[in-house]
Amino acid sequence: MNILKDTPIEKYFFQRKVFFVKREDLSCLSPGPPFAKVRGLFPFLQKLKKQGIETVSYMDTEISMASWGLAYFAKRLEMKAVIFYPSYKNKELRFNQQYQINKWKEFDPEIIPLESPNRLQINFYRARKILLEKYPNAYMLPQGLPFEETKHEVSRQVSLLDQEYGSIVTVIGSGTMCSGILMGLEKQNMKSDVHGVFCSPKNFDNMRKKILSKAGFSDSEKGFNLLKKSPNFKLFLYNMGYEYTQREQCECPFPCNEFYDKKAFKWMVDNFENLNPPVLFWNIGSDFSFL
Repeated sequence: MNILKDTPIEKYFFQRKVFFVKREDLSCLSPGPPFAKVRGLFPFLQKLKKQGIETVSYMDTEISMASWGLAYFAKRLEMKAVIFYPSYKNKELRFNQQYQINKWKEFDPEIIPLESPNRLQINFYRARKILLEKYPNAYMLPQGLPFEETKHEVSRQVSLLDQEYGSIVTVIGSGTMCSGILMGLEKQNMKSDVHGVFCSPKNFDNMRKKILSKAGFSDSEKGFNLLKKSPNFKLFLYNMGYEYTQREQCECPFPCNEFYDKKAFKWMVDNFENLNPPVLFWNIGSDFSFL
């Protein structure tokens, strides 16, 4: 049975606004996580297994669903999962860490608290050192799961859209999902304004170049280039001042992650009158409180 699936588009009427939602939070069958970035994780783990990797690991954050997906898929592939998580003073668990840890335990990974955590990148290198000392035949997954496989799977979902949308709104984390949307639009020759809202502080220029590069474009002084061809889409990025672990608790008519997607949803609702219709909200993850 395929544990990843194509997702529906639903129509919503909310605050006198009519829009559509791509329910990518439904991309993984339960008991896997309601989190679309695992689209690329599963095929990436399959590739590692074919290469002889036996142990896979991730340095999690206080709010991520990545390790839930890792533990779930690793068990199905008969690989060992090792999960690191930030352990704070007095063993305090923050945000939804306890919920996530409970989900990990359903799939029997090794769980290692990283004491006195620092910045995420430093935590990553500390965790990788521990991992490789204990498991020489192991692989540490990159932060944010920025896999090529994810981009191509998202692009395929674009090919399944039922119509052309004037505006597509999504949240921006690593930029991988947005890159897949842009790639899919270009492949399908669909015109759309793509609006990406940062879930945490980012450098505008760097993120724009990263997203376009992953999608196969360059952003030069002369404009976009892809085999000397202008793209169909227009990309707009927004920094609304959110910190990574800051919740957005606006009302929302469908399951939507407070740390991630809701930041883009609120922007969409607040700016709806300025968006070209029809409007599609690309929902990446569900909020754990809905589960």
